[in-house]
Formats: sequence, structure tokens, C-alpha cells
Amino acid sequence: MSERRRELIGKALDYMVMHGVAGLTLRPLAGAIGTSARLLVYHFGSKDDLITAVMDEVRARAQGSFAEAVARPGKGAAKGAMRTFWAWTIRPENIGYMRLLFEVQVLAIRDPATYGPYLRGTSGSWLELIEASLPPSRRNRAVATLCTAVIDGLLLEYLSSGDGRRTTRALEHFGRLMTDTARNGGSSGRKPATGRTGTSGRTGRRERGRA
Repeated sequence: MSERRRELIGKALDYMVMHGVAGLTLRPLAGAIGTSARLLVYHFGSKDDLITAVMDEVRARAQGSFAEAVARPGKGAAKGAMRTFWAWTIRPENIGYMRLLFEVQVLAIRDPATYGPYLRGTSGSWLELIEASLPPSRRNRAVATLCTAVIDGLLLEYLSSGDGRRTTRALEHFGRLMTDTARNGGSSGRKPATGRTGTSGRTGRRERGRA
């Protein structure tokens, strides 16, 4: 990638974080970042290709942070990596990236022809990255999917409410649930219910007394 192209991606990203993607046109964008619409087309081909390049940069920054969290000594477990990555995402200087990712995700639902290919690539790369951070198991794809969904849901809640304390506590609780599940060999840790109708033992005894 040329230095000029990289510079334009960085400036376009800053613009999109401030103004969003919906309704984006090249001329106002070009004027704001000190270039021309013609040069943007020269470097990227089209507005859609420029958006794809910018979103690839957002994904690279976010996934790079997660990879660093996994690589740190003592942070290789999914629980520690998720907590470290969460702290990165809700920093004021980074939350704009997450807001932009959610915007494109919604646009992809409404306009899959334009944004769908990017969204599918993002989902697959996140699953692979999280899966690689987990201990070997046949359930890793399902666990990675769950982790991704939890992060997405909590980020959406944080963006909606601004409550970092509550969402962080929820993430930590999820991490404890993951740890407990791993210690129980993947089971929920609950004892199976007893009784004729699949209810608790106390309920079963009460029903037998009525017979």
C-alpha cells in the first residue's frame, strides 16, 4: 500500500467516525480531508471501495488489539483476552470505531449488495481470531460465536446507555461463567431434575401426595 493511500484511509476514517457512512458522498469528504473526489476515485476506484478500505482499517486496528491481548503473558485465556479487549473498545479514542462498525452492520442488513461482502469477511475473521485464542476443543466454533455475540451485545448496550461500569461487570460475569463451564467439563454444573414430570424432587413428592 502506498504512503499516500494509507494517509487518505486514515483521514477518511477520522471523517467517517465523525459523520458516519450513511449518505456519504465523495465531494464533501474530499474537501474535508484536503484532496479531490477525482483523486479519491483514482486511489480507490469508487466510494464503496473507499468505504471497504476504511472499514478494513477499522477491523485491523480492533483485531490487532485483541491479538495483542491474547499474546500477553497470562492473558491467553479467552476470559482475560476479552476483558483486555473490552477495556480497549470503550476508551474514548476507540469507541468511535465500534460505532462505525455497528453502523455498517446495520447498513449491510438493509443493503447486502453493497455492504454484505465486507460484513461476511469481518464475521469470519473475528471467529477465527477468537477460536485461535481458545484451548483445543470441538466446541471452539460455538464458543467463539458466543463470545462474539456477547461482545456485540454489550457494545450495543454501552453505545446506547453509556454505562461502562454496568456493561463491564456483565462482561466479567460472562467470563466467570465461561471459567465455571470449563471446570465442569462443558456442563452447566446443575444436577438433573428428578420427579415423575421432570420437576424438582420436592414438587414430585407433593404431586405423589395428591394422587
